[in-house]
Amino acid sequence: MTDHAKPKHAFEQYEWLARMDPGFDAARRRLAGEVWQPGKPVLEVKYREIVAATVLAYRTYPSVESHLRSAVEAGATLREILEGLQAGATLGGFTVLHFTIPYLIALNEEFGDGIIDGPGAAKRTRSPKPSTGPVSRGMREWAWLDKVDPDYDGARRDITAWVWTPANPALPVKVREMCACAILAYRAFPTLDGHFRRAVREGASVMELLEAMEVAALPGGFPLLHYALPFLMKLQEEIEAGTFA
Repeated sequence: MTDHAKPKHAFEQYEWLARMDPGFDAARRRLAGEVWQPGKPVLEVKYREIVAATVLAYRTYPSVESHLRSAVEAGATLREILEGLQAGATLGGFTVLHFTIPYLIALNEEFGDGIIDGPGAAKRTRSPKPSTGPVSRGMREWAWLDKVDPDYDGARRDITAWVWTPANPALPVKVREMCACAILAYRAFPTLDGHFRRAVREGASVMELLEAMEVAALPGGFPLLHYALPFLMKLQEEIEAGTFA
């Protein structure tokens, strides 16, 4: 194999892997190609990169920088990326933001303010601060928290209103939900089903959700996908049967 024909790797560790086990590395690169350079993606590449960055931020893994940069190169604005990470932070903890904001600041300094909202975009105005909404329905845990510590629960509901019911979002709510689903699937947390369902109500297709989970599984591991698939299968069955509410 000539030097020109050798596979190029984003990280030098994979050069070592390719020498040690070329067959495995070829299979890994094929899978990565399906995720990062899909022929006909249902889910846009920039959204794929935001989902991946959310999982990597949750894991505080430094390759998040590469995916944030790839998201920008694919057309994402910093505000879209930030809003995806905010969705991930509400379910994965604020370390998601603490870890990634320095990378976003560096990108902003490198490329200028034009990448915040996109070239030529009008300056975005903040949405009005949402009033504290009702206690979450269907989850007795939140009702108990509101009873025992209403001040904390009111503040919690305020910040979740910013994330889940934004007045003027840069990142569509369905993609916010995909970022949330990536965290919940990684954690194998059963409220994943509710977020999948809300994503569909917000316009996501089951195929978009599947591709988002396939993306998340690359940095998060196949158990993430294994956990998510039964929920997606049930959703597809309901949609095809016309019983999805």
